[in-house]
Amino acid sequence: MSPRVLILLVGCVGIAALIWFLADMFPGSLESDIDQANLVRAFALMVLIGAGLVLSPRLNLKGALKATFIWVMIGLVLVTGYTLKDDFAAIGSRLAGALVPSRAIDSGAGEITLRRGSDGHFNVSAEVNGARVQFLVDTGASVVVLTRDDAERAGLRPDELKFSQRFETANGTAFGAPVRIARLAIGNLVVTDVRAAVMNDGLGGSLLGMSFLERLTSFSVEGDTLTLRR
Repeated sequence: MSPRVLILLVGCVGIAALIWFLADMFPGSLESDIDQANLVRAFALMVLIGAGLVLSPRLNLKGALKATFIWVMIGLVLVTGYTLKDDFAAIGSRLAGALVPSRAIDSGAGEITLRRGSDGHFNVSAEVNGARVQFLVDTGASVVVLTRDDAERAGLRPDELKFSQRFETANGTAFGAPVRIARLAIGNLVVTDVRAAVMNDGLGGSLLGMSFLERLTSFSVEGDTLTLRR
């Protein structure tokens, strides 16, 4: 058997092995007749192109083997990267959580974890009616409390609210307006129709209070980690 034919056969076996590996890694990907037909056409096209290159009288066998090795290694890297994409995403998410404590980390099974900030508090970036709001997690607050600026960005129209509710804050007595938040989301944790209040003044930042936390299955603190569960 000539070296050219041997290279062609090795290439065909390698492609077939790669297809088998991918089909085993991603079951159900070749269930439909269309997917199978596309695979057969792609395999036949690769074999045809490969045969034309390998059997060409101008082919440099040493160069061909080198190029084949390079492409095989590239294919292995791509396959490995795709196979481990979830692990890489998890590592990246944990790293981002360490660098940005307010970033919620989806730890799986309906859980979100937060890292304690350098100020000793748990801060979290959430969506209020689609608007991004930075919260301080405060279990001592009976309801979610928004500053005027955050409420305005969330479409709650502070100028049209009646600030008749009395609150005792660290800065003294303040007045707020009761509202309902249509949707409050932290990562994959979504709670609708949340009781809240908009503060007229006297509040340095928005507070994530019990009217949101009590709607979760549970929440707990272990060391510097706060875990929220659906």
